Amino acid sequence: MKETATLGKTGRGSMLCAADGPRVTRCPLLLTVADTKGTYTIPHIQTSRRIRLSIDFGRSGQANALVRLLRGGTVVAEQIVLPVEPIACFPDLAPAEYTAEITARDRAGNVLGVKVVEPIGVGAVLAALGDSITEGYRGTGFHRADLNLRAEHFPPTAVSRDGRNFPQHAPTAHRHMPESNCFKSWMTTLNDALTGVWRRPVFVANEGVGGITAAAYLQMMRNDRDWQRRMRQLRPNVWLVHLGVNDGRAKRSPAAFAADMNAIVARLLHEYAARPERIVVAKPSYDYAPGAAPILAAYCAEIDRLVERRGLRPGPDFYRAYAVDRTRWYGDDPVHPNPEGMEHMARLWAKALEPLVQVFSNGPAAS
Repeated sequence: MKETATLGKTGRGSMLCAADGPRVTRCPLLLTVADTKGTYTIPHIQTSRRIRLSIDFGRSGQANALVRLLRGGTVVAEQIVLPVEPIACFPDLAPAEYTAEITARDRAGNVLGVKVVEPIGVGAVLAALGDSITEGYRGTGFHRADLNLRAEHFPPTAVSRDGRNFPQHAPTAHRHMPESNCFKSWMTTLNDALTGVWRRPVFVANEGVGGITAAAYLQMMRNDRDWQRRMRQLRPNVWLVHLGVNDGRAKRSPAAFAADMNAIVARLLHEYAARPERIVVAKPSYDYAPGAAPILAAYCAEIDRLVERRGLRPGPDFYRAYAVDRTRWYGDDPVHPNPEGMEHMARLWAKALEPLVQVFSNGPAAS
């Protein structure tokens, strides 16, 4: 017997190995995402609340399969699947970590094999759109020759408790710090915080690109097929946007910056079915470079207007937060947080995102 897990809304899934003989075989269900270079592989997570399992009756003598879905060791649903319609579908699931137990049986009811597949995470995927600050430059870095990344490649302090967040490949920051090509950034700490507060599995995708302006990020969203493919695969249901520092250094006018940010939001709404209350827009980090502060302050005012007009969720005010204690949060750098500054950024994101638990609770089951 072979089982194909078709998870979420897309109809695409992962091949699950067959059990050989009347014994229990356990296998992890993993999600592999092609990154800017290489891949990252994490315990499966999806934002859809529907789990759909396709059973391939490839072995003679198999009459049916008993498919049970467990949560915390308790059976929450079960179905008997026949070769004529080899689909088990479990809709409207509460966010949680699930286990699928698939038992192959013959016509007499004898057990031919049992496959236990876990974890199947139904929860929240956050896409963090930003520049080198999001990417993690000047934070905790690592160097990997093989960029097909897994949690076990990094020390436990750089990995979230659920094993989903760990340093991702840095598409640009490694050019300036060649000793590191993967950065922890603030995603690991934020994952741990939100998993507890939101009471659901969480993954935060690091989509930061060093040196990028809002206009350039918009063009990437429009034209970069790899970026689009990642978003289609991950199907984020929360979007974190933190841009502006490079616009300030490029002397982009507040009106131009506002137009680009509005276009980014519009694309998330129309191309990725984002909900306004789940698009969280942060204010740009304070920049100690000469002349940067006034233009960034003007950007902050534009973000306030955008959030109010579009009904978005206000994110952290990084302009105010990092305008003090430069030595503590930045060190000698004028704008990039050091490792302690990254942890502070994670706390600020967590505080801004904590109220979203109410939005999730009131949303429809398909979210």
